[in-house]
Amino acid sequence: MAEVFISPLVGTILDSLNSWSLKGLELAGSLKTEVASLESTLTTIQAVLQDAEEKQWKSKAITDWLGKLKQAAYDLEVVLDDFNTEALRRSLHTDARSQVTSFFSLGNPLLFRLDMARKFKNVRVKLDAIAGEKSKFHLREGVGEAEIERNEDRQTSSLVTESEVLGRADEKEKIVSMLLSNVSHHDDLSVYAICGMGGLGKTTIAQLVYNDENVAEVFDLRGWVCVSDDFDIKRLTKVIVESFGGKSGDIQELDPLQRCLVEKLAGKRFLLVLDDVWNKSHDKWDRLKQALQCGQKGSTVIVTTRDEDIAVMMATTPFCRLGCLSDHDSWSLFKKRAFGMEKTGSNANLETIGRQIVQRCGGVPLAIKAIGSRLRFRSQESEWLRVKDSKI
Repeated sequence: MAEVFISPLVGTILDSLNSWSLKGLELAGSLKTEVASLESTLTTIQAVLQDAEEKQWKSKAITDWLGKLKQAAYDLEVVLDDFNTEALRRSLHTDARSQVTSFFSLGNPLLFRLDMARKFKNVRVKLDAIAGEKSKFHLREGVGEAEIERNEDRQTSSLVTESEVLGRADEKEKIVSMLLSNVSHHDDLSVYAICGMGGLGKTTIAQLVYNDENVAEVFDLRGWVCVSDDFDIKRLTKVIVESFGGKSGDIQELDPLQRCLVEKLAGKRFLLVLDDVWNKSHDKWDRLKQALQCGQKGSTVIVTTRDEDIAVMMATTPFCRLGCLSDHDSWSLFKKRAFGMEKTGSNANLETIGRQIVQRCGGVPLAIKAIGSRLRFRSQESEWLRVKDSKI
């Protein structure tokens, strides 16, 4: 079941709608009403998106809901593009003494305004219906301090205990092999992407590759940055410098920060991991990548992301699409978490229930580890049955 992630898209659309008022564009009549209604509906949906995106791996209904929302958002993007294109065209033909805002006033072509209002209304009706369905899923709103705490929880580092990782040796070796073989063959910056739904172990594989002894030997510098959904160029440039052991001090402007990064990377072959990327903006990625292209031949960036569109945008080679664990590896991981050093044969009934629980986890390592750890010190069959019969 493919995951759907549209938080960045909804955010971009809201920014676009908000920018009209910031630019002083005076929307008139029914057009103004429809745009205001759209902003309200999208804001309501945006409040629960993060919770929906996190819960979808265990609910096909939520995934389907997000899919409908994604299609409606794309439809709205098309309307916005049409509107902006026509606005620009008309402004270029406006008398130099007049203001662009006059295009949107009551004195300008009524037909176009009515047509755009109709298109906005069609999409808004779809979004209203979709927004009305969200109550079925009991989604939590993510705002304020709770949002900050969730972002903190998503922070990662390069540290990993390899002995605790099961079922990912093949993926690790494949990426390591590509890195080592391309070090001496690629003049340009190489970008590898690891893509897959949440909880599959993208970060874990990146950690394994990052800490591989052979990889460490061929790179002069290695850096790890958890990007998350804050793809701010200045912030990222600063933390990248620091991840390579450099110092950015109190520099606040982008140009000196990027020059500091270029100076740190010049003549060095580096490996940089950008973990948990959510940014879909080509422009932002191009601006960051520009400062990374000064390294020595063979310099490489590894990206992890849930979104295939992001993987395609950033990668310079076919990306690694991560799959679920096999039944054997899933059981081995669960057994290690739930039974520890105990022999599973000591309680055949719990093992039978455990195997049924693992089947319901669908090969997702994060779910298997979480549930296995939860059952570690619970020896009553009733407790295990309650987990088996719950909505995993």
